[in-house]
Amino acid sequence: MLREQFEEVLSEFGGYVKQKLVLDEDGTATFAVDDEFIINIQYLEESDFIVIFAPIGSFGSKDAPNAGKKALALLRFCELGGQSEGFTLALDEEADLVLAMDRRSALDVAYADSLASWLEALIRVVRVVRETFAEHFPEVE
Repeated sequence: MLREQFEEVLSEFGGYVKQKLVLDEDGTATFAVDDEFIINIQYLEESDFIVIFAPIGSFGSKDAPNAGKKALALLRFCELGGQSEGFTLALDEEADLVLAMDRRSALDVAYADSLASWLEALIRVVRVVRETFAEHFPEVE
């Protein structure tokens, strides 16, 4: 329904970042941020929602001495008014990855500027969590 409109927004945003951004048949587009990490954008056809997510890094072994402290640090980022800016920080145990993610209605992302602001917030969150983990949990890369 709103997919065509979002594809136009995505294309316009692609011009900002000088990358051609097109949804594939699964409704997914990806792009690199300063060769640091990949942002994934997925259009959910059945609900007209957009999901954005990016890997923060490895959580590391659940048996490591600092695993509990690292899990608590993730929870603190997600506290109301915390540094996660409303993004969900999740653990993908299968891939051993911590992810930052969010979802919004395609109606809320009707302009390239609104998409850009949302993605800039995601980038800030990924960088802050990475910096914090590097400082406090250097054993995990």
